[in-house]
Amino acid sequence: MIKLLKSFKLNKEELPFSVTRKLVKFIQNFTLKNTVFTLLLKEVNKNTNIPIKVLQQKSNQILFRRFDFKLNKFKNFNLNLIFFDAFKFFSISLVNLLGHFFLTFHKVKKKEFDLLCDNVFNQVDVERYSLLIKSFKKVCLLGSISPKKKIKNEKYFKYNIMLIGISNSLIKEKTFFIIFGFKILYYSVKYNVNLYSIFLDLIYDIYKSKYIFSNIKSKYFITQKFYSTSPIFNYYFKKNGGKLTSCTQKNICASSLSPFVFTDVMFTLGKGQGKICNKLGGKVKKFVPVGSLFMENVWFKKKKDLKKVPKTDVLILGINTLFNNRHYVNNFYKEDYYGSYLKWLKKLSIEFPEKKFVLKHHGDYTNDPEERKILKDSNIKVLIKNESINSSYAYAFKSKIVISFASTMIIEILGHGKMAYFIDPGLRGDQWYRDIKKINKFRIGNYNKLRSLITQKTKISFGSKKLSEYFCLESQNTSKLISNYFKKNKI
Repeated sequence: MIKLLKSFKLNKEELPFSVTRKLVKFIQNFTLKNTVFTLLLKEVNKNTNIPIKVLQQKSNQILFRRFDFKLNKFKNFNLNLIFFDAFKFFSISLVNLLGHFFLTFHKVKKKEFDLLCDNVFNQVDVERYSLLIKSFKKVCLLGSISPKKKIKNEKYFKYNIMLIGISNSLIKEKTFFIIFGFKILYYSVKYNVNLYSIFLDLIYDIYKSKYIFSNIKSKYFITQKFYSTSPIFNYYFKKNGGKLTSCTQKNICASSLSPFVFTDVMFTLGKGQGKICNKLGGKVKKFVPVGSLFMENVWFKKKKDLKKVPKTDVLILGINTLFNNRHYVNNFYKEDYYGSYLKWLKKLSIEFPEKKFVLKHHGDYTNDPEERKILKDSNIKVLIKNESINSSYAYAFKSKIVISFASTMIIEILGHGKMAYFIDPGLRGDQWYRDIKKINKFRIGNYNKLRSLITQKTKISFGSKKLSEYFCLESQNTSKLISNYFKKNKI
């Protein structure tokens, strides 16, 4: 029944992987077996020729992103949101239709590229792709900026929603979506569920992908965020001559971040990582360890800017907590993070007043009142602003000990020969560490073991340099490994 979208709940007393698997299975069953929903998907398939499987995969992604782990429910399906979502649906559909008649003067010859890079929204994103840009003759960056100073001779495709009508869609197809919108309205009212919450994103992805690939084509595609892949985008990319889609592993493949990933290749941080994605409803054909594209750009490409970075005894790498509801996969997270981890840090800093403790958050961190309250009157200095062009990596490599609850930087640092540790109260952090092979050695599960790190009574070593490759390959040549793979392999 469609109404299950409004009543579905997870048993959050289970381990995170099990909780996430049950959510994935529920979503897959809904998009595969729900009579009304599959009927609507078949109509989209009939009028666009997008395979039903691709439409189901995209619907799975949308539904998963609609689930709020903290509230333990799907969001935006109440009927009181229908008018707002319906207005957006018909607005973009109308823009798409009118563009067929009024934007013909904008039509240009389709441009061909060797490499298409996605998610380019600021200068830092451009820099991150800079070595890849230099490795190919013709590169296009897809996003919202077009800097005046270019790295080579790359082109920038700035997506504009008002120009989505410039595509090779037939007028029949564009008219269909207007009529289809009324069918969504009918079934939404009939079943008291806001189905626009799914189909608005689904149809928008079709409009956007057709618009992009009516204007450009490329042999290879890469996106920085593995959790932002799109099977519809991939479909149109391949339909327009694309050979290979890929993504990089920006973060630890946490169980609440990794479902429904669809791409040909995932370029991972270390050996064996990423495979959890295929256990959580996704389809990644190949995993290729290359190291960290982020670390390459910020630490290895730039000069070492360390003058203003303080030396520390214990550096604590922060995570974004305030608005990230995906952390709340089960009932352990809040207890482990706020009830144990932060209190351990405070206790540790008071017990060792002669040591210098620094909690380094990302530059875009939003202050967490509960975190601030717990750490009040501790000996921990909290830093947010970066005093180095090397970002938090500079702080990590100037600290004697590096710890974190779940920062990806821990495995990046471990991969480069420096000791770093996850603080995992009760060793219950299944959602963070399940995908990382050999990591148990670097998980600290109780306060006494954490304390012994400070007193240096606990000594942990790699044992073999090969162990570090399971965490993160050395990242001096990450871009080169990626570009070489593109040039040597075709799927």
